[in-house]
Amino acid sequence: MLEWNQFINGNAFDIMMEIEERSVDLIFTSVPDLNDLGIKDTKEYENFVTQAMVSFNRVISDNGFVAMCQTDRKIGGRVLSKHSFIIDYMQRLDFVLKDYKIMVVNTMDSKDQYKFPYQHLCIFTRKGTIQRKGEWLRHILQYDMKKHSTGPYYIWNENFVKLVVENLSKENDKVLDPFSGSGVVPYVARGMNRQYLGCEINREIYEASLMRTAIV
Repeated sequence: MLEWNQFINGNAFDIMMEIEERSVDLIFTSVPDLNDLGIKDTKEYENFVTQAMVSFNRVISDNGFVAMCQTDRKIGGRVLSKHSFIIDYMQRLDFVLKDYKIMVVNTMDSKDQYKFPYQHLCIFTRKGTIQRKGEWLRHILQYDMKKHSTGPYYIWNENFVKLVVENLSKENDKVLDPFSGSGVVPYVARGMNRQYLGCEINREIYEASLMRTAIV
């Protein structure tokens, strides 16, 4: 089986196949957007997202959590409600939607005609429980985010990642981000004494992220 405490340059689906079934305590990720993947057909994109969720279903423990933070998009004159699709399919896989929050990306004043200025944080589990306290009690979260130096996306604020990791896992738990991009999830998880595993398929983005986070 795959060794933990790594940030790997590779295909997330291949890497997840090497992880023992029902062994991960927290998956915290954002599935890449259509533009990131170079996909224009929404059906093809939904197949990609479905493949990701099937992989999550295989590796997450019964008491573990899958936290997916996604941005909906406007495409072809309509809204692609990615978070609704994810909720529906995860429930088909017998997960429950345990918690749901809006995470504002810097400011609500954005007038981008393609992207919404907020992300949907959807948290799924089969049997896990959450102790709701402190910042976690808020339904709308706001953290400043910076654009990645190489990739076309923004980097989650470390305090946001700490909030999720702290409330959905405990020390020595296994935390996985299969679409790591900036590497901030495995970086923060390491600092919080979790076992971590991150994957990024794009070599240029991986190397820039590795340099920024110094994950080895």
